[in-house]
Parts: sequence; structure tokens; C-alpha cells
Amino acid sequence: MHRAGQPGDPTRIAFAIGRNVGNAVVRNRIRRRLRELLRASSLPVGDYLFGAPTSAATMPSADLQAHVARVLDRFRIRGAS
Repeated sequence: MHRAGQPGDPTRIAFAIGRNVGNAVVRNRIRRRLRELLRASSLPVGDYLFGAPTSAATMPSADLQAHVARVLDRFRIRGAS
């Protein structure tokens, strides 16, 4: 989900990670991993909500990075239309 912002506004990112993914320690680890991957991407200014699949807790870094790249590609395609 994305809400466009005004120039000069910060880019804000929230994460929706359900309890079925794991306990609080696991969910926070996933948030940290996703935050680091998204920090390297060039997102337009706005508000974003990213969800994590239940498999994110056990995904190797390369697989999680590929998952994030696919989601961002889909977003960019939709945003362009």
C-alpha cells in the first residue's frame, strides 16, 4: 500500500507482520532485515505499508532481497500506469 506525499515530506515505512510469523523477537528481526533492504532502494516520497510472508522468518537474505525487489517492481509498474 502506498500514499503519495508532498516534496520535502519524509518517506515513511510501516511493516505488517502477523503473529503467525513468530514471536516478537522473530518479527523484529524481520523488520530490521526489511528496513535495511528498503533503505538501499529509491522509494518516492510517501507512506508505505509492507507485509511479510510467513516464510520471511526462515528466508535466506538473497531470497528475501529478491522478494522485496519483486514487490518494488510490481509497485513501480502500477505507479507508472
